[in-house]
Amino acid sequence: MKLETTHQSWRAAAAVGIAIGVTLSLGACSSGSGTSTDEEKLILWDYQQEPGAEYLKRLTDYTAETGIEVERVAIKYEDFLGKILQAAAANSLPDVIMIDNPWNSAMAAEGVLLDLTDRVEEWGQWDQYFDGPAESATWDGKIYGVPNESNDLIMYYDKTVFDEAGLAAPTTWEELRSAAEQLTTADRYGFSTSMIKSENSVFVFESLLWQAGADLDSLDSPEALEAMEFLKSLQDSGAMSKEVLSWDLRGGVTELVNGRSAIAFGGTWDGGWIEENMDNELGIALLPAGPAGQASNLGGENWAITATSKHADAAWDLVTFAVDPEQSLPYLVESGQLPSRRDIAEEQAFTQEPFATYIEQLAVARARVYGPEYPRMADALTTAFQSVLSGQEGSEAALQEAANTIQPLLAE
Repeated sequence: MKLETTHQSWRAAAAVGIAIGVTLSLGACSSGSGTSTDEEKLILWDYQQEPGAEYLKRLTDYTAETGIEVERVAIKYEDFLGKILQAAAANSLPDVIMIDNPWNSAMAAEGVLLDLTDRVEEWGQWDQYFDGPAESATWDGKIYGVPNESNDLIMYYDKTVFDEAGLAAPTTWEELRSAAEQLTTADRYGFSTSMIKSENSVFVFESLLWQAGADLDSLDSPEALEAMEFLKSLQDSGAMSKEVLSWDLRGGVTELVNGRSAIAFGGTWDGGWIEENMDNELGIALLPAGPAGQASNLGGENWAITATSKHADAAWDLVTFAVDPEQSLPYLVESGQLPSRRDIAEEQAFTQEPFATYIEQLAVARARVYGPEYPRMADALTTAFQSVLSGQEGSEAALQEAANTIQPLLAE
């Protein structure tokens, strides 16, 4: 993986997310010691521990063009929300932050971020963004961020094994179930993914929910039940190992790489690693469609400006400079991430495989825009499918319990 990004667990940050909801009201806060006081300097926080050269070059190029220094502070991913909380309480937020896109709505809802709606409209480039990335930066009808890059959930499969069996890549749930059962042997499961108690597995299960026609506000619906029962049917048939309960997304695709799985759902960020380490020929295809059609989960990061920045104009210039195609394209190629903009997606680097398939999946990828209580919602969701797949509870009861927890949180 090139970046420490979207699929990481919310569990380490869940308490912070709840605390933000209880503690912060920042709309009228004054700027403090963490916000730049020199007109010639902006302070940027991100969580890139080993940023690529092109990521850093955008910052130095901005300084060279404007004369405004960018002081970059790297914070560990698992500490990032906590640092934001502490800085907000001390009125010392930086000017610009690079955030995991599910955080965008949570921070916007609590007044941490600057409303960019008018600036975006004047900028005139918002229509270039795919729907999912644009949605990830939006809260309550207003825009609070600008996407930096995207990724999504995709299907990987062992093309060698499929060819030997005379099978094509599955395009529907039923075809997936049939192929997974047919390709299961004593030494190989038909399907693998992540069902660990983390955002890794929520990334997968939410995709199934959407494909079934359900969402977090309808977990007690027949559609949500169909998604859960589809997943459980793979396990009940022996096509999916119970070990999925302990695998993150890298663990799920590792089974494919090692020949212990024929099909795996994984992130686009792992595609290069899989191809480099897999002896058999790798196949890449869209996620199989459910009863309601195609859907995938969106990952990636957004630029945002804090509500307390004294240098919002310069911060906005930095953000628009960084996402300009001329600056962004080299960064995306280096990092292996997907463009959030249609115009960049049309560049040759992204019209060839596997990126052409990744981009096609991105066009139907949905953002996790659920507000400040999302960590608690995700926790309730993981409890539901973990209890079902471990045999502790039936699908209907588990989903009803999750619905009872999540419904009040959606209203807050």
